[in-house]
Amino acid sequence: MGFLSDFLLGKQVTVLDKVLGELKTRIKKKNPSVNYTWVSQNLIVGQGKKTVFILEGNYLGPDKNQLKSVYRILENLQEIVKTVDQKLKGTNWTFKSEWSSKFYLASVTPAARQHNQFEVTFEPVNEESDEYVSFVWEKDRITEIEAK
Repeated sequence: MGFLSDFLLGKQVTVLDKVLGELKTRIKKKNPSVNYTWVSQNLIVGQGKKTVFILEGNYLGPDKNQLKSVYRILENLQEIVKTVDQKLKGTNWTFKSEWSSKFYLASVTPAARQHNQFEVTFEPVNEESDEYVSFVWEKDRITEIEAK
């Protein structure tokens, strides 16, 4: 089955990143202009569950600018949570300041590669809840915040 899946889906390639862990993709061609999606799932310090990271890149690995942006998000996670908390206050969303202790960083995914934007989503550790907090991260700023 390995040969057939490699032929149909591409060969699985893993890149080890010091922060995000193993980033994986399947590669059919070693052409730098062909885009590939790199995926990692890693438990970040202080988070209740694993975070999914999705980055775009080519056969050599994830885009370096995207990696830098994700690193900045992780480096500033506590400040980001505080900023999100402040933005949620004074809105009609029913979140209280305790949301950050009950939620975890669920995913960081590209929103627009050309602008190096990411959608950052927090979900509750309690899987029965359908709440979430999500925002777009662009140029070290939070925009388009949404919560349910």
